[in-house]
Amino acid sequence: MLVNATRFSFWARPSATAARIGLEGEAVAATVRLWLAVVGAVLPLGFLLVRPHEIEIWVGLGSSLLAALVSVAARRAVRRPSPPWWLGAFTSVLDVSIVTVTLLALAAGGQPLAVTNGRVFFSAYLLLLALSCLRQDARWCLLAGFAALTEYFALVAWLVHRSQAAGVELVSKSYGTFAWNNQIGRLVILVLATFICVAIVNQNRSFLRELSRLVEERTHELILEKARVEEASRAKSEFLANMSHEVRTPLNAVLGMTSLVLRTPLTPEQREQIETARSSGEVLLAVINDLLDVAEIEAGEMEIELGPCALRACAAEAVRIVEERGAGKGLALHCDIADGVPAGVESDASRLRQILVKLLDNAVKFTERGEVRLEVTAGPPEADGAVEILFAVRDTGIGIPADRMDRLFKPFGQVDSSTSRIHGGTGLGLVICRRLAERLGGRLWVESERGRGSAFFFTIRGRPVEIPEPVPVESREDAPLSDQAPWRILLAEDNPVNQKVEQLMLAQMGYRADVAGDGIEVLEALRRQAYDLILMDVQMPRMDGLEATRRLRAELPAARQPRIIAVTANVLAEQRDACFAAGMDDFVGKPMAFGDLRSALQRAIAHEPPAPAAPVPVPVTLADDPSPLDPSRLDSLRRLGELAGKPLLREIVDSFLAEIPRRVARMREALGRTDAEDLAFVAHSLKGSSGQIGALRVAALSFELEKQGKSADLAAAPALLAELERELGRVAPLLQERGD
Repeated sequence: MLVNATRFSFWARPSATAARIGLEGEAVAATVRLWLAVVGAVLPLGFLLVRPHEIEIWVGLGSSLLAALVSVAARRAVRRPSPPWWLGAFTSVLDVSIVTVTLLALAAGGQPLAVTNGRVFFSAYLLLLALSCLRQDARWCLLAGFAALTEYFALVAWLVHRSQAAGVELVSKSYGTFAWNNQIGRLVILVLATFICVAIVNQNRSFLRELSRLVEERTHELILEKARVEEASRAKSEFLANMSHEVRTPLNAVLGMTSLVLRTPLTPEQREQIETARSSGEVLLAVINDLLDVAEIEAGEMEIELGPCALRACAAEAVRIVEERGAGKGLALHCDIADGVPAGVESDASRLRQILVKLLDNAVKFTERGEVRLEVTAGPPEADGAVEILFAVRDTGIGIPADRMDRLFKPFGQVDSSTSRIHGGTGLGLVICRRLAERLGGRLWVESERGRGSAFFFTIRGRPVEIPEPVPVESREDAPLSDQAPWRILLAEDNPVNQKVEQLMLAQMGYRADVAGDGIEVLEALRRQAYDLILMDVQMPRMDGLEATRRLRAELPAARQPRIIAVTANVLAEQRDACFAAGMDDFVGKPMAFGDLRSALQRAIAHEPPAPAAPVPVPVTLADDPSPLDPSRLDSLRRLGELAGKPLLREIVDSFLAEIPRRVARMREALGRTDAEDLAFVAHSLKGSSGQIGALRVAALSFELEKQGKSADLAAAPALLAELERELGRVAPLLQERGD
């Protein structure tokens, strides 16, 4: 609300701003008064040795001492957190009274005409009235003027009355003769001085009101401008989110489908065409990712998620990602980690990996022969326990001229326009790397010489942390479970990602499982042949696992009854009880670990009871603030694929990305039909597959959508689905990067 000018009133209290300035003025007045007291004491001291008996000298020293004491007391009062409201009135009257007491002392000492005709002491009244202006309160100006008028007039009247009573004429060689017209003139001067002070305060108060009005107008404009900027920022964020979904999601699906097609029998011409389409799509996806990363960094929306970061694993993985491209050019890639480097630090592993991959990829891109080397060293521990880790990426490539260095870290900047034509690129990679390095507590710089290669350095800061040793997957030398129990196993699972993972896990135990996509297919399979064990997903289309279990328990004779292990992403106690009530024998939660599945099969072979409920993992929720991607899940899948000699991780990632558009579209349709049951089913399926590959935040958002669907309260579902689409857009490039 804007301040409106009000008519000035002598007794109106000052505004908060004027009162604050008045307190500062009180402190200034105390300082001025203190210095005047010092000067007033020093000057008489010069005459004290020559004329020690003159009363004016002693009166001047006394009044100076009194003024100094008042000044010290006033300064202390002003500095209090809540100074008394009457401080200005008290010091205004006290200042005038000090002068009056001084004049009274002169008169009592035999110098009455020094009071009535002396100019120096009367001028002190005017000076103190001027000081009252500093308090920015017209009331105290009027009070000081009234005190000066009454005290001076009373003092003069007393002196005249005393002289008349004593029959002594007021005459002095130094000061002349007393005259009433002179005293009336002085009183008029005091009145004028008082009103001048009031006018000054009024003018200052009007100025402050106008200044406050202008400030509030400007503040109001800035608030509106801030709102417009925030609205523009929100619009930009929404645009980026939409662009992320509308461009990256279908593009990821295209890349996933092309990868699947490349694994089918193709003619050489068809393979070349598909590979060209895939490589072009990867280039386009990289450009889009760079643009979105820069936009997020500039908008301050780039999230840094601190956690244990295994430096050696992160460096090795970054080298492995560019290794194939380097080998294709005949380059040697080396990774040297100094002895003093800690096993891990508290940092953002995904962002660190992003910097390393970008710098190593650039080094390979601009190096035709020789080598690319990644070196990691650590500085000494700092006072707060953190250490600075230095990364250096050196190459023997074309180098950078000294006069072109400044272009490297500018958006869309290239050392040479021919560079982008030959090697490609947008000129955004190094900009992103520098900003990320700064967000990780370090910096990034480059040293290079044309024709002799380049060296890019960057640092990060973090506290050393312990990195737990990874739990190895069952080795090939372990005896497969199929030797103990050569069972026929049926895998009831509708999710393609989970099918691939569970089939490969079973294969490592020596089993080749048949697959059923829903409860109806399970019953049909059991009518065709007998199975010893069924891994039963609980939520499936057409007929869920609970109903299928109840039916087969009712239909099949006891001799053909299989053992049934429930496999579901819903690991709540109620779901577990429902599985056992339907006739299932054991329970395994998703995402499924190899050890969990192996233990469940061992219990089935030994006819042991199910594992207690306590070890069952709790679903990740938004309240846990999960990270976008759990590297340990991907590492487990990668190790599992290596044991099987198959590119399992790449297949699972491609399958997951290819399924995203269909699942998101189905959830949109379910929301459009207000079909809470279908929404819950699709969200549950996405929760399982995303948890299996370590997309924790996707799993958490899917879990929230599933709960919305099960409760049939879809009020928050549209916002959750929009956030899920944004998260899928963010996690897709991370999966593409780490899925090799």
